[in-house]
Amino acid sequence: MARAPRKSGCRLILLRAAGWGVLAALVAGCPAVPDTEEPVRLDTTGVEPGVDYSDLAAVVEEAFVQDRSLRECHLIIPYAVNRKADRLDAQLKRLAVTGPTATPALLATGEDRLAYWYNARAAWALKLAMLHGLPEEIDCAVLNTRAFPLDGRTMTLREIDEVLARDDDWRTLVASPGVLMGRACLPERPFTSGDVRQRIANRIEQLIDDDRRFVIDVGRREVRVPRVLWRFRRRIIDDYHVRYNTRGATLTTALLPSMSGSPLRRLQDAIGYRCVPAPPCKRIAREE
Repeated sequence: MARAPRKSGCRLILLRAAGWGVLAALVAGCPAVPDTEEPVRLDTTGVEPGVDYSDLAAVVEEAFVQDRSLRECHLIIPYAVNRKADRLDAQLKRLAVTGPTATPALLATGEDRLAYWYNARAAWALKLAMLHGLPEEIDCAVLNTRAFPLDGRTMTLREIDEVLARDDDWRTLVASPGVLMGRACLPERPFTSGDVRQRIANRIEQLIDDDRRFVIDVGRREVRVPRVLWRFRRRIIDDYHVRYNTRGATLTTALLPSMSGSPLRRLQDAIGYRCVPAPPCKRIAREE
């Protein structure tokens, strides 16, 4: 039997400054809610731009613990990450004055930019959770809609996701790091231009292999798919039909060519189960 799914929740909104009109955005299957959080502010006086993720490396090396159930998947240690708050802030300040818009010459290739967005998403998701005391649960909208300085402008996690969703590979957004159990896990080390693409495939397999994120309920013959993956289901199935000249594939079948080892076996065991979007996800991936 699969574990009972943990409480989860992902709410996402699309706000436009003109008149503060609120438009419902189903980027992650989330209802619109008002954005009441003040933007995060950082003093970047004297901070020089640079593609340097050493401060983020210091945070993830000492403030995370390896999840025993999954290789390379880490959980936040609240007291340890708080000890590294200065290093995290130093990284966020450097990211604030560096980026594809602010310093395009420093991020000349697509892989440079992708590594930047992945590291920025990991660092800011962690920072936003810390600002709320790293609770066991937090509303996704609190994380996704609060603005912060990045790439020489003001952005949100939602806007980073919009950038990643435009990539040709659907896995790019799905594998991007976050602090909630409804997203792929935080990284064991910062991403670089030389490894970010190859790590995406491994991170997708981690997501599918995690029975708290990708829940297979044997009793109900049901697969509860993380919403960040669920949004691409039609594209994944259509690509499978074109590639194999077939019809009527389910999401679990269409995901098989992207898997190997344990996650492949999990999907094979769930062939014929009904796929549904996972409930909204609130659980923070932290040590209990």
